[in-house]
Amino acid sequence: MRLVFAHDHIFRIDNDGKLYTGGSFNTATWERYLKHFDEMTVIARLGKMNRSNNKLYNEFNNNRAILKPIPSLSGPIKQYSNKKEAAKIIRNELLKADALIARLPSEIGNMAVNIAQDMKKPYMVEVVACVWDTLWYYGKAIGKIYAPAAKYKMQKRVRQSPYALYVTEKFLQNKYPNYGVNIAVSDVEITDIGSSTISRRNKICKIGMIGSTSNKIKGWEVALRALKLLYEKGIDYEFYILGDGDDKLLLNTAKEMGIQERIHICGIIPSGEPVMEWLDKIDIYIQPSYTEGLPRAVIEAMSRGCAVIGSDVGGMSELIDKSCLHRRGDYKQLALIIEKVIENRDYYYELSERNIDFSRKFMKEILDRSRDKFLTEFIEKFG
Repeated sequence: MRLVFAHDHIFRIDNDGKLYTGGSFNTATWERYLKHFDEMTVIARLGKMNRSNNKLYNEFNNNRAILKPIPSLSGPIKQYSNKKEAAKIIRNELLKADALIARLPSEIGNMAVNIAQDMKKPYMVEVVACVWDTLWYYGKAIGKIYAPAAKYKMQKRVRQSPYALYVTEKFLQNKYPNYGVNIAVSDVEITDIGSSTISRRNKICKIGMIGSTSNKIKGWEVALRALKLLYEKGIDYEFYILGDGDDKLLLNTAKEMGIQERIHICGIIPSGEPVMEWLDKIDIYIQPSYTEGLPRAVIEAMSRGCAVIGSDVGGMSELIDKSCLHRRGDYKQLALIIEKVIENRDYYYELSERNIDFSRKFMKEILDRSRDKFLTEFIEKFG
């Protein structure tokens, strides 16, 4: 059987024609589906990559999975100008396939669901984030204008889908209800719990964060404002941020605040073990996001024994200890929580133990069993 997987993710191609993916899309991701399908075609966007950066991404190299590039549908203008070509590509791929899995939110996923419905092709959706929050807090006026329409489209697709897989327990289910068969399964891959990391405590507190600096969705500006307050109180720390994007705005903001010497830009590293090794050097992990689904990095940080602090958005409240949640955008509250964790060693260790224990529910073998059972039921329904 052949599967089509549709999403707005951007693959990268180097000068030698090799394909790469970033973020959570790695070899293990594709194997989740290839356990149930003989072949799969991924419909996504394609961009160029500098040869020097290819070691920072995951190589897309699987003889049973291929990429079918599609023009971008992000934004009203591209949805109109690229609609005809994109629809033709999706329809041709679905004609050769047995089923579709569309990851939402994504405009490619939306179009693929529409065409699958028209062709009466079996399909399911994966619900991984709130499109309203993503567009509203992206920082551009056009995003706020488009947010209501995008939310309506996503609600309709999820509501009508015969099968839906959510990455949260409650948050996305409440925002985008589904009336078919559905399940909650995180897309995190935890293979090792770092219990031995609890005993470490750096003399100077190392605060870490993972997220793109190309926009403000992950809340890096909120983090810097909080860190400035800590600096003014004489609290010693170092801040490390991992992720892609243009760092100039972040560094200029830090310089204006007088904390640039405490900021360390770590760039991009491959997902998996390199990220876990990076987290092992962090004492406190923060995620002051404006929007989230179920943040992968938060669960990974918890599994390494970090004290974790985050905003009260998305599925964050399903993960983080309630005492470590701050209101979206509230840098003063974030600073107070960080200060408490730094100053109270017993509290730090209590959070570390709690987070390691909580992260066990996201072990790969546990999630794989739930996901495999759901996908098997989906295939048996149309097979």
